[in-house]
Amino acid sequence: MYGKVKRLRVRGKRLSDREIGAASAVEGNLTLAMVGTTLVLEVKPVNSQVGAPLLPVLYDARLTTMHSNGMLFKGEDRPDGDAGPAYVQEWSVRIEPK
Repeated sequence: MYGKVKRLRVRGKRLSDREIGAASAVEGNLTLAMVGTTLVLEVKPVNSQVGAPLLPVLYDARLTTMHSNGMLFKGEDRPDGDAGPAYVQEWSVRIEPK
């Protein structure tokens, strides 16, 4: 599905409403897939099957809120891969028509 995504946290700390409002949204195709036993949410460029994600992958993604054309996902951000720490991350997703 196509949408606009805003990350709501940096290294686990929630951004202020003003910071979230001022941030640019990332636009692309969202995919939610099971990788082993982990749900992984990615946003990739439009028409890209194998391109790199536009944002760091959201691991253990859970849908926490849904309304009209918006959703809130919560999961883990692992900026250094499996070797480093994991931080709580939330994505605000707004579904857009193509």
